[in-house]
Amino acid sequence: MLLLAILANSKGDNRSSDLSRVERIRKGDKKAFEALFFEYHEQLSRFANSITKSREFARDAVQDVFLKVWRNRKELDIKVSVKVYLYQAVRNQSLNLLSKQKNQQRLREDFLSEVKSIRSEEYVEVASNNEHLELIKRVWEVVSQMPERRRLVFELHRKHGFSYKEIARILEITRKTVENHMSQALQYLRDNIEINKLK
Repeated sequence: MLLLAILANSKGDNRSSDLSRVERIRKGDKKAFEALFFEYHEQLSRFANSITKSREFARDAVQDVFLKVWRNRKELDIKVSVKVYLYQAVRNQSLNLLSKQKNQQRLREDFLSEVKSIRSEEYVEVASNNEHLELIKRVWEVVSQMPERRRLVFELHRKHGFSYKEIARILEITRKTVENHMSQALQYLRDNIEINKLK
């Protein structure tokens, strides 16, 4: 399926390298910490922003997570991949910030009024022609209109490259729930995009 191949534009994380880096961070290696920060900061910020709908909150959430990683480096115990660990931590911190500010409803309203499509230029490398670009742009426009949890599941899988198991861990839901959200998301896309029914 051409569409799914285009959307599967994700970079696999080098787990052994990341875990080695974590070992160095535990020992106080600032360069290893900086390397981890620059490796994941941008993608984590986008993820946090997709939850908070606020660049300021997203920035604070990511900075808070990395600050905690450094402060608690000696006790750092990562049982899953570093990428999953960071996404889960950022997700939790983002939700904590929203809870403290008591403005979830305002953010939802802002989101509904300011929905923006994901920039198609992010996918130029995998698109072979203008038709692909238009298709991708339309897909992410439709995705942005999905219920929030369904949208997050779809983005984590198709945009960030996580497995269903990893998404379940990040969002603290069951794998079956992840599968249901993905099934509903794909059906929603089929119902709202008339390009070969996405197959």
